[in-house]
Amino acid sequence: MNTIIRLTLVVCGVVFLVGCATTAPRPAGTPSSADPGYFLSLQQKKQLIGTGRIQDSQGRWYDVWIVPGYVTPARRTWTYLKRTGNDFAEYVQPDKYRDLARNSGDAFEWAYDDCLYQFTVKGVPRAWGNYFDNAQTRSSRRVFGWWLAYPWALLEGTVDTAVRIPVGLAGTVLGTAWGGGVVPGYYMVNSTAKGTWHFAADSVLFPVVGCTWNTVIAPPLALVGQKPAPSRSDGFWVKELSPQDIVQARQMELVVSRKDLEDLTQWGRVLLSESREYTNQLAGIERQNADEFQALYKKTEEARERLQQDHAEHIRQLGTNEVYRQLLETLQTKGYDVSRTGNVAGQLRNYLENQSDLSPQDKQQIQMLLRQFPPTSITNAPLRLKTDPLQNSIEIIKHMD
Repeated sequence: MNTIIRLTLVVCGVVFLVGCATTAPRPAGTPSSADPGYFLSLQQKKQLIGTGRIQDSQGRWYDVWIVPGYVTPARRTWTYLKRTGNDFAEYVQPDKYRDLARNSGDAFEWAYDDCLYQFTVKGVPRAWGNYFDNAQTRSSRRVFGWWLAYPWALLEGTVDTAVRIPVGLAGTVLGTAWGGGVVPGYYMVNSTAKGTWHFAADSVLFPVVGCTWNTVIAPPLALVGQKPAPSRSDGFWVKELSPQDIVQARQMELVVSRKDLEDLTQWGRVLLSESREYTNQLAGIERQNADEFQALYKKTEEARERLQQDHAEHIRQLGTNEVYRQLLETLQTKGYDVSRTGNVAGQLRNYLENQSDLSPQDKQQIQMLLRQFPPTSITNAPLRLKTDPLQNSIEIIKHMD
């Protein structure tokens, strides 16, 4: 390490001496970048080593891609040191703990209100009540197999309870662990993790690497580098900067002071005061536009709903038409409800492709209408799949409120 430091000092000393030797005296008022000669002037050497950019005698700026300069890493260190401080300061700010409390509260609410109370404590007796109410209705109406109604209800209730209680308790345990452990643990370490990264990587590692590389590459280039010119700029390794590039680069290098923030805030107050009348008028126009749009939207939706109802009623009436009765009964007998019709959608699409008398729009419309009005929805209730107490209980649990 000592050898590297000595070598760096020697190189910098040689660069300084060569720079002094290659810098001729110039008349007063002559720009430093106007130095004659092949090698970089002293001013250009300082520009290259400091910022990685060089200005020629005509005022043109050039960016040397492989030279980071010392200014950028130093500015990065200062910027991310402030961010590091802000990261660790989160531990004494109320927003962090409000977020922690809100997210933990959501987890506890899901665990105890949704899973334990609603799903389990209230859900079990409600399910038993529903099953035996259904059994009583079936028995009183003497439906086919009515004498199995109460044993069926008993089986449904038993299976429902066997499924509901473990699931509800598991959700309660999971929600409790999430709200009491995972969420607080995350909020306890997230600021430290951000602060550590911003300090170790952004404030120390990246700037040190940049400065070290700049120390290695910039002095030799400053020593033997040729004065830049547009003809020797390739747009990548060496790029001639446009006026916009220069302005942007200088803005990035400026340090934002507290006075800057005060001045910006003061100008913002002026803008706020002088714009208030126009802002209020614009808000009034937007409210009026929103009200008119809402009224038009409501009117359109009402018209659309009426039309859809008329359309659905017209389609249902087709079930009483003798022309279509046999076709519908055939499809209904084969169980073409929403599910079955959807399952054959791919085969139907391929079949429709061969119907030359239908346009592409007609083919798409047919598929959409079949999804909307499957055969069993016209006059018959959808066919139900065979079931057992377990499947039936799970279906009820899945569709419970």
